[in-house]
Amino acid sequence: MSDRRTERRRVVLLPWGIAALFVGSAVSQGRVQIAHRDEILHKAEETRRFVVSRTEVARRGTIFSADGKILAQSEDAYLLGLDYSKIPHSPSFFMALGGASGISPSEMQQAALAGLGNRTWRRRMTGEQAAEVKSVKATWRADGVSLHRDLQRDYPLAEATAGVLGAVRDGKALTGVEAVMNDVLEGKDGKREGMVDRTGAWLPSRMTATQQDRKNGRGIVVTIDSNLQVAATNAVRRSVEANKADRGVAIAMDPRTGDILAMANWPTFDPNGGNTSLGEKVSDLNPNFQSIFEPGSTFKILTLAKALDEGVVDDRTVVTCRLTLPIGKAWQIHCDRKHGAHGPCGIERAIAKSCNVSAATWALRIGYPDMVKYLEDLGLLQRSALGMPYEVRGRFDYGEYAKPLQIAQVGFGQSLNATPVALCSAYAMLANDGVRPLPRLVSEVSGAPLAIKPGQRMVKPEVARKMMRLMESVIQSDEGTGATLRIPGYRLAGKTGTAQKTNLDTKSMVGGGYVSSFVGYVPAERPKAVILVMIDNPKGQYYGSKVAGPVFREVASAIIHRFDVPRSDGRRLEVEISAKPALRGNPTR
Repeated sequence: MSDRRTERRRVVLLPWGIAALFVGSAVSQGRVQIAHRDEILHKAEETRRFVVSRTEVARRGTIFSADGKILAQSEDAYLLGLDYSKIPHSPSFFMALGGASGISPSEMQQAALAGLGNRTWRRRMTGEQAAEVKSVKATWRADGVSLHRDLQRDYPLAEATAGVLGAVRDGKALTGVEAVMNDVLEGKDGKREGMVDRTGAWLPSRMTATQQDRKNGRGIVVTIDSNLQVAATNAVRRSVEANKADRGVAIAMDPRTGDILAMANWPTFDPNGGNTSLGEKVSDLNPNFQSIFEPGSTFKILTLAKALDEGVVDDRTVVTCRLTLPIGKAWQIHCDRKHGAHGPCGIERAIAKSCNVSAATWALRIGYPDMVKYLEDLGLLQRSALGMPYEVRGRFDYGEYAKPLQIAQVGFGQSLNATPVALCSAYAMLANDGVRPLPRLVSEVSGAPLAIKPGQRMVKPEVARKMMRLMESVIQSDEGTGATLRIPGYRLAGKTGTAQKTNLDTKSMVGGGYVSSFVGYVPAERPKAVILVMIDNPKGQYYGSKVAGPVFREVASAIIHRFDVPRSDGRRLEVEISAKPALRGNPTR
């Protein structure tokens, strides 16, 4: 009987006991969350255990090529931070965290033994690694483990575009398009400050007033075509390495717009941080706009264009080359002694045979004031319109006392220095009916096309067209210095160049080396592109047709393929070119 009463009493009291527990818990939580809420949160703020300030890193804008390929983009990455006062000092914990993050467990333990209060590792982790770190943090209830979001810049074409795009290191744009367009690409970081719970989630009611939304950077489109850029870089690398040259460049430009379709240089660097495929030479110098060279014989076409435009030379003009040309009583200039005197030269033969005496004669007829003004109007003595960091100006000695000799030498591309990009723009005017296009590398910002700036007229349209016909003889004529560069079925135009360099030790040309160059147009009629190639200080052979010419031919073939340029006889090109998606490993031989 007693047992039954006791059982009934338990049945009656149990619900009341459970209710009492709920009430007690509610009162306790009410005391914490209502009555003493501010006091508890205030203590948390004082200890700052759950008060954090986070920078929300803005995503840098993506750079696209003209053919829609990604050339540079930012990918999510994470940095590991440890507060040693809030994590377990267990070898097992460090082993688990090391396996998740890829950071050596012993390195993390040594930092603890060294008495470091906090440490952040600058080694970026992927999103997968970050997820594993979060799992370790939750398993071990390690409040002192934190993940800081970072962005890693990736360049899919690596060294092929490094000289043009530059690179971003530790959030700073160093050079190239990355630096020029930094205000557009960079964006603006945001900021969040307030309290978080144990899981790291924000407490909306405890956010401070100093909040700032992040603004991601805007995307841009450059004029570079990815296929042409890779093909040009491969071709320049082959020439530099085969001829043991110091460096080399190649530019392909649309003469109607000034858009740079390719701007290659070698040696270069890997903007992603690796240099395994670059060999011994690594350089962040881009000679296309950061170095100046003598144009050499390629400049003769510009001298003749000006002489024809001024009317001091015409189709009947003949200059007799006797190997040398006296300039006053004290000086004389020479043609290439290896090939001897050219004899009587009309303008077409003078261009085909690259006669120095003829070009010097044309320049002297133009005269010093007009020739210097021409150099300035061609943009050869100023920085180009690209606005690239560390871009240099051309050089011309206005104070030279032997002005007749100086201007005669300018006629065939000496006594003058200019950047390759400025020279390419000057040569492009002949393919654009005499109007010099301003070079550009960026065509769109945030989907909005940028206006093409108008160029300046240099010579009359009929003069420019005549020059294009004359330059065909350099390649298409059996006497031309570029006869070996023909592409069957296509009419090409161009001009070879070989310039001696000054020996800085002796201040003379002896032992100074050479710059081998070639400028050409593909096709000769209504050119799709003007191509400039310059190879600096080749060892062994140094003539432009032998050293720079093959690079021109390869880039010209790439342009014909890329834009499906029809043959003169209507058939398509059958010559295959080398164009890899990136330059990892050895180039195609």
